[in-house]
Amino acid sequence: MRCKDEQEILTLISCGNPDGLKSLFDLYYKPLCIFAMNFLDSFGESEDIVQDLFVKFWEKYKDKQFEGSLRAYFFTAVRHNCAKVLKLKNRYNLQLEEEYIDEPVYSEEEFEGECRKLYAEIARLPEQCRKVFELIVLKDMKYKEVADFLGLSVNTVKTHFARALKQLRSSLQILLVFLLRK
Repeated sequence: MRCKDEQEILTLISCGNPDGLKSLFDLYYKPLCIFAMNFLDSFGESEDIVQDLFVKFWEKYKDKQFEGSLRAYFFTAVRHNCAKVLKLKNRYNLQLEEEYIDEPVYSEEEFEGECRKLYAEIARLPEQCRKVFELIVLKDMKYKEVADFLGLSVNTVKTHFARALKQLRSSLQILLVFLLRK
């Protein structure tokens, strides 16, 4: 029965009769919007894609014959249009990320000041914690290497490092910026 309905709709559309477009819209609008929602977050965007598709179809076939399956045509077109929207969104999001990544969090003077504060905080650590912290963070050594270098067990190195981090927790944001900048 659907094929007969589709054939009648196509005949109306090819004659330029708007009732054909209305029938086509009534038949496929909701299923196409639901299908588009599988790809997009917004029902509004889904509706826009489907409505644009009906307009383009009408403009293209209102005075000529369409060959093929309406169902296959519309669902394929919705899938492709959703992919285009997602691609554009992804490109826009990447541009935003690049803009934010390129902007420095701190000016050079602020960064230097924060580094001085960080070094002052590190200098206030107990001697063994400070040595362990400096070797792991500043010299990029592994726990085992630090343990061998200082003649300590790996567990002792881990404990000293944990204590150093705990004491520096108030300056963690500064530390994070420092480590990322390194």
